[in-house]
Amino acid sequence: MKKALLGSTALVAGGLLAAPAMAADPIKLELRGYFQFMIVVGHTDRDVVGTTGTSYRPENLKYEGEIWFTGTTKLDNGTSIGIRVELEGWSQGGGTTSTNDQMDEEYLFAFGDWGRIEFGGTDSASFKMQYSSPSALIGWGFNDHNFNYFGNGFNASNQAGRGGNILGTGAAHNAGFSADANKFTYFTPRFAGFQLGFSYTPSFGLGALATCTSRNGNANFNNCPKNSNIWHNGLDIAANYLNKFGDVSIALYGGYATAGFDRGPGLVGVSTTLGSQAGRYKTWAAGAQIGFAGFTLGGGAGGDNNGLKGNNQTRWYTASLMYETGPWQLSAGWWGGRNNDGNAVAGSQNAPGKDKIDYFELGANYALSPGIKLTGGVFYYMGSGQSKSEKADSWAFVFGTALTF
Repeated sequence: MKKALLGSTALVAGGLLAAPAMAADPIKLELRGYFQFMIVVGHTDRDVVGTTGTSYRPENLKYEGEIWFTGTTKLDNGTSIGIRVELEGWSQGGGTTSTNDQMDEEYLFAFGDWGRIEFGGTDSASFKMQYSSPSALIGWGFNDHNFNYFGNGFNASNQAGRGGNILGTGAAHNAGFSADANKFTYFTPRFAGFQLGFSYTPSFGLGALATCTSRNGNANFNNCPKNSNIWHNGLDIAANYLNKFGDVSIALYGGYATAGFDRGPGLVGVSTTLGSQAGRYKTWAAGAQIGFAGFTLGGGAGGDNNGLKGNNQTRWYTASLMYETGPWQLSAGWWGGRNNDGNAVAGSQNAPGKDKIDYFELGANYALSPGIKLTGGVFYYMGSGQSKSEKADSWAFVFGTALTF
């Protein structure tokens, strides 16, 4: 038996140094992960990027995967300590000069009767605790798409979505707010069905800044100068309730997150326009699911000001129904986003006026064996706005394979 070296601030905060703690076994890493491959055929409306019209091919092959290195050991006092590092299972290109981050998340964790802590680059509590619209179309769905199928101009100009992934049902959706920026999170023990989660993120920005971490990535940072046009002191709180009454299961969820904006002249990786429009970040979400006899009905609503001042809040709503029987899961649902787009500049492709996105989805998956599923369905992105790009609809049929290991 060896003494565990518990020198990190996170473990001290968790009260793990209150008494001598011994681990019977050293941490041993295991490999887990997933891989998803999709064949997509459909149509994307021609849109406009700047002054250039763009058309898109109907067929698309997509894949996404991760390899998780996870290790845990249990101390004699009952506390378990571990680490998780997630390697992207796909090439991001760029060769030897690439600045793309091939790692997704990396963080330390510890848990016991006192709750759970996480320290490092990972999602906030309100993202991990969310319950909302279920989906049987693996890789798509209504919360944090792995894949997208719409035009570049639509993504850039229609502000009714939430971040680059358009859809999301958690207050700290991973394409917005702090994403995988370095943070500290504490989850309470579950009591009578209730659990609370709290996250603190020192700073996060839009891009890969030279000194401070990005909300779209989780790279470590050396320092964070003041007045550097980044969000700071991100606070995130979430709660959920899980219970079962006879044959009926219930899940309730709520989350809220906010962060201040540190304005300054040094717009490193941030546009001048954003520097003048950015302000306190505020985002909230609520959701619920109810299950009975193989059916799961879920939905949610929320708001996200996208870290901007003025009338620029994204308001979203969603609902879906999923049915599971034997190896089959089937679902149908909708996600709708609305944004008055108060910061739009007249004359640009992002024209002033209300933007809308409605996403409709029918999906299914079939389990061939443990860890192997076939999945397929049809979806439709319907945009509404003042410019051609904002109205560039798209639809597609999708068929694929999802592996977990």
